[in-house]
Amino acid sequence: MTTSSNLKTISDVPTQVFKDFLKTLEESGVSPEMIVRLRKALLEDKTFTDRVLKAAVLGEEHLT
Repeated sequence: MTTSSNLKTISDVPTQVFKDFLKTLEESGVSPEMIVRLRKALLEDKTFTDRVLKAAVLGEEHLT
């Protein structure tokens, strides 16, 4: 395995953890809307601020 391959594997660990977490939430019956919001925050935007994660879990309407 080359150094670049090692770095790619290391950087993929959080992504895999988040994917597994979202899959478990889905299997547990968590609302699809919340899973979509969490997927966007964790995997697409890679934004982990308190406000963004609260919005993902609770929905924007609960932040006012």
